[in-house]
Amino acid sequence: MAANSSHHNQPVDDTSIQHERMATLGTLTAGIAHELNNPIGYISSNLNTLRRYIISMQALLNQADTWIDPVHRAAWAQMQQTERWSTVRADLIDVIDETRQGADHLKNVVGDLKTLARTSKTTEHASLDSCVVSALTVLSHVVRHRCVIEKNLAAPGERTLIRSHILQIIINLLHNACDAIPVSGGRLCLTSHQTDDHSVIIVEDNGPGIPDQLRHTIFDDFYTTKATGNGLGLALARRFAKQHGGDIICDQSPTLKGARFTVTIRDYDPLGRA
Repeated sequence: MAANSSHHNQPVDDTSIQHERMATLGTLTAGIAHELNNPIGYISSNLNTLRRYIISMQALLNQADTWIDPVHRAAWAQMQQTERWSTVRADLIDVIDETRQGADHLKNVVGDLKTLARTSKTTEHASLDSCVVSALTVLSHVVRHRCVIEKNLAAPGERTLIRSHILQIIINLLHNACDAIPVSGGRLCLTSHQTDDHSVIIVEDNGPGIPDQLRHTIFDDFYTTKATGNGLGLALARRFAKQHGGDIICDQSPTLKGARFTVTIRDYDPLGRA
């Protein structure tokens, strides 16, 4: 990940924290997600109905093949060939199923966006791996054609956490990694593991990495190189990790040679005791 260059030591107040969180998605995220829920719901329902109708239609047409009298059979066969019925019949269900998968993906994206946009500190039981999957869903439009992602997730155990905070940690690290990797040949690696005491997610990239002397500074408030950034992303991510009894450390990826961020979480602690 690319290093930042400007540094201001100022306290982060609640207003700044809220601004950083909403800047990630835009202030209208929750409203947009709510508006999308209903159409996605009836699209999915209609696709299920359409699938049943198509199966019935195929059965009727198959039966009709046996009922066409010899006088009209040649014309019937010619019409089927003209309309490419054999190809259509083979593709119909697959087209419906692929469309249903797309609708399900949209539903998941909306659900994860709503989670990320929450401002409450309500805890829930969830696994680190489920948060990683949700973060990748939210960022699918960013990473789909941007890089190759390698995943080795092995932290399915549930912990007490604020899901939106964990999502924001992972999304921030993935965003930074995407900004750092080469335009062509970018690679990200996400690895997770757990013990009874804690869960860990490691995000590695093949970007230029972060110099040794900056690996602690990048977590300071308002440290940024981005013209439109406010330098709170990593500071806030680390604060969220500490509130979950953990921390974030940065070093060099031994395999990809770029930056490696290791996030440790335990259970949510409002006092932020690591």
